Amino acid sequence: MNKRVYNSTVGKIFRTLGFLLVLVSSLYISTFLVIQNSTLPFVGSILPFAEIIDSIITALPAFIGDYVGLLLIVGLLCIIWAIRKGVVLRVLVTVLLVFGYFESAINNSSSLAPIELAHPSFIVSILDLVEPFYNQIISLSEYVVPGVMLATPIFLWAIFANKKPGRFSILMFRLGSTTLFLAILTLVVGDLFVQSLASQSWYLAVQTSLYMVTYLVLLVGSAFGVIGFSRK
Repeated sequence: MNKRVYNSTVGKIFRTLGFLLVLVSSLYISTFLVIQNSTLPFVGSILPFAEIIDSIITALPAFIGDYVGLLLIVGLLCIIWAIRKGVVLRVLVTVLLVFGYFESAINNSSSLAPIELAHPSFIVSILDLVEPFYNQIISLSEYVVPGVMLATPIFLWAIFANKKPGRFSILMFRLGSTTLFLAILTLVVGDLFVQSLASQSWYLAVQTSLYMVTYLVLLVGSAFGVIGFSRK
C-alpha cells in the first residue's frame, strides 16, 4: 500500500503555516528555558543568541506571549493534518492536544513545557463551558491526566515516524517527540511515584535539559519545514 503523502497547494500552505507557528512558539519557549537555566553545562554556547532573541521578545507587545501555547497546539495540528493520511490517528492526537491545552489553561501549568504559558482572554469564556466536562473526566482516575500527558508525544512520534516520504524536518520532530516523552515521563514519575525526586536538583536539571533539547530540536525542524515550502 502506498502510504506516501504528497500535499496539494492548500496542503503545503497548511503544512508551512504549522511549521511557522511551531517555529515561533519553540523560539519563545527555548529562549526562555536557556535564559532561565544558563548554568547548565551545554547552555553557555547558545546563551548569547538567546539573549539577543530575548531582547527582541521583550520589545514586543506583552499580549503576544499569551498566544505561545495556542500557537504551538495549532501549529502541530496543521502539520499533523497535512502530513497524515489516516483519519483515526489524526483525530486521536487532536483530542489529546486540545485536552492538554485546556488542562494547562485550567491548572496554569502544562506538561508540554516546564514554564507557565499564558492564554488569550477569549479562552476564559470557553473554559467556563469546558471545565465541567474536564472535571468529570479527571474524576474517573488520578491517572487520566498523566496518561494523556504521556500518550500525546507517543502518538505524535507515531505520526512523524510513519511519514512518507521522509524529510529532515519531520525527522527532527520525531526526535523532539522522543525527548518530550522522556521529559514528561520524569515529570510523571516525580509527581506520582517517587515524589522525593521532584526536589532533587539533578533530577530537575535532567528534566529541564530534556525540555530544552525538545524545543531546540523542534526549532531546527520547523525552520527546515518553512524553508521546504515548495516540496511535495
